[in-house]
Amino acid sequence: MRLTPENKKKITKKIRAGAAATFRADGFDAVNLDRLMKEAELTRGSFYAHYKSKSALFADVMRHEHPLLHMLQRRDGKSSDALLQQMLIIFEGYLNPANLNEVFKGCSLAALTGDTTRADADVRAGFGHAFKVICAEMAREQQHAPESYAPPLVLASGAVGTAMAIEDSDQQAIILKGTWAAFQSMLPKPGQGE
Repeated sequence: MRLTPENKKKITKKIRAGAAATFRADGFDAVNLDRLMKEAELTRGSFYAHYKSKSALFADVMRHEHPLLHMLQRRDGKSSDALLQQMLIIFEGYLNPANLNEVFKGCSLAALTGDTTRADADVRAGFGHAFKVICAEMAREQQHAPESYAPPLVLASGAVGTAMAIEDSDQQAIILKGTWAAFQSMLPKPGQGE
C-alpha cells in the first residue's frame, strides 16, 4: 500500500487504537514496540513512519483514545435535562461493579493515570487536554463551567482504578456503589454556582 497522507492517517489511527488497548491492559512499561506493531499487524520498522518514539505514541493515545469521551459525545438529548440524564446513565454503567473489568480495559483515565504521572510532559499534556475535553463534554448544555465536572470525573475514574487494584469483589462493589452515590451528589445542581 502506497503511503498517501490518507493511508498514513488510517494506519496511525490503527496503531494508536491498538496501543491504547494494549497500554490499558498491561501498562506503558510492560509493552514494547514489537508487540505494539504486532497488534496493528505491521512491522516494527514501519513504526517510525508514524511516531518518533513509544512515548510519542503514548502521548497521542492519552490525547485521543478515551472511549468514555466518545460515549459522552454520542449523547443526542435535545435538552440540558435529557443530556444530563444520558450522562447519568453512562456513569451508572461506568461505576457498575458488573462492568468493572470492561470499563477498566476501556478507560484510559482509569487504567493509565499512574503511567501518565511518571511520563514526560507531552504525555501529561495529552492527558490534561483530554481531561478538559471530557469535562467540557460533561458540561455540554448545562449551566455550569466545565471545571465543575472535574471532581466527579476524578472520583469516578479513580474509583475504577482503585477497585481494579483490589481482589475482593465485595470490596470492589462497596467502592463502586459508594462512588456512584457520591458522584451524583458531587455533580453541579441547577441554580448552584452559575
